[in-house]
Amino acid sequence: MNLWLLITEFGNEKLYFALIPFIYFIVDRKMGWRLFLALLLSSLAVVALKNFLKLPRPPKNLWKTSAEGYGFPSGHTAISTTFWSFLALRRKIFAIGLILAVLIGISRVMLEVHYVRDVVGGFLIGMLIGALAYYIDVTIPAIMFAISLYPIIGVTSLKIGGYILGFGIAHRISVERFEAPESIKLRLILSFISLAILPLGFYYPLMSPIAGFLGCFVPNYIGEALR
Repeated sequence: MNLWLLITEFGNEKLYFALIPFIYFIVDRKMGWRLFLALLLSSLAVVALKNFLKLPRPPKNLWKTSAEGYGFPSGHTAISTTFWSFLALRRKIFAIGLILAVLIGISRVMLEVHYVRDVVGGFLIGMLIGALAYYIDVTIPAIMFAISLYPIIGVTSLKIGGYILGFGIAHRISVERFEAPESIKLRLILSFISLAILPLGFYYPLMSPIAGFLGCFVPNYIGEALR
């Protein structure tokens, strides 16, 4: 298998979103929420810029892997950089993840689905949003930003805004009322429960506020009942 094809798979946004419940319930709830918010903001920025600028990708006959949408910025690069830059600010050891983000960006160029400009743009967006979400609670501005993008990206803005609203409310309620269980085994179970609920909003966009709320609140409630 082509090495670049393998590396580029580590930039799949579904992978990073799938890790959120485990970080939230096993590692730290505040950290998990901020990271989830960062990834959602990064997705918003990528989709908005792609649809607004409409910059092309390299000619399709050169592609060595599948791709869709416009070229700038690289979503793979932006999402992976957001994830690893956020974690690197918390623990220096995660800075090695930024090397992976750079390699993911390079893979997009080597597979000829992006120009260098797309990758550089994605990397800068990821670094900016990762730092912004780490240092500042941008929940309310993020919801307003999502809604304002409706004319540009349509229902996607409502889907992402819905997740921010639903998960954000549930997170605030949960940290005030429920203690995180001490059992790692129970935390792992709660992570899988959350992971089973959250994707519903991706497939049914108008359900994103409900999926976001339940994906956070239900596991926290169960954790409180069983701890």
